[in-house]
Amino acid sequence: MSGRWTPAAVAGVASLLALPAFAASEGPATFLGLPTALWKLANLLAFVGLLVYLLAKPLRGFFHARSESVARGLGEAAQQREQAARLASEMEQRVAALQGEIGSLQERLRQEGERERKALEQQGEADATRLLAQLDDEAKRRVEEARVGLAHEAADVAAELAREILEKELTAADRERIFVRTLERLRKGGPGRQA
Repeated sequence: MSGRWTPAAVAGVASLLALPAFAASEGPATFLGLPTALWKLANLLAFVGLLVYLLAKPLRGFFHARSESVARGLGEAAQQREQAARLASEMEQRVAALQGEIGSLQERLRQEGERERKALEQQGEADATRLLAQLDDEAKRRVEEARVGLAHEAADVAAELAREILEKELTAADRERIFVRTLERLRKGGPGRQA
């Protein structure tokens, strides 16, 4: 046997030790010259001793394993607590660094926005100046076109009025005389030419 008793062996030894108790309950108050109460006490002590003998090693192993497991768990918990504290410290540092980066990014974005706003204002002013110059040029061109158109219209009206006046007031003799003069000028080289 390997030092451990099987449950059948334990039951057999317990029943052998219990025989005097059974025998005493049925028979006389003594067994082998000793009182039955003494046998019952011996039987109880033997049973308890056998239980202690059989259960001491497994219980010792169980409690030893349990204490090692608890110690190991405490060690792991301490390591995890240290790791959690380290991670919390790292996270705080990262958060602080991120807050610094966010602050600098916000400042940079504000400055870029300000520069962009100024550039847009300058571009808007330049566009407005250019547009005003274009509008001024367009207005001058249209005024000039209107002036020329009015001058042509006035010339046309004046010519029409002159023609109507001439038609009313010129006689056939006046027309003949103008015609002859015009021919003479054309023969001499016209009014702008020198003979």
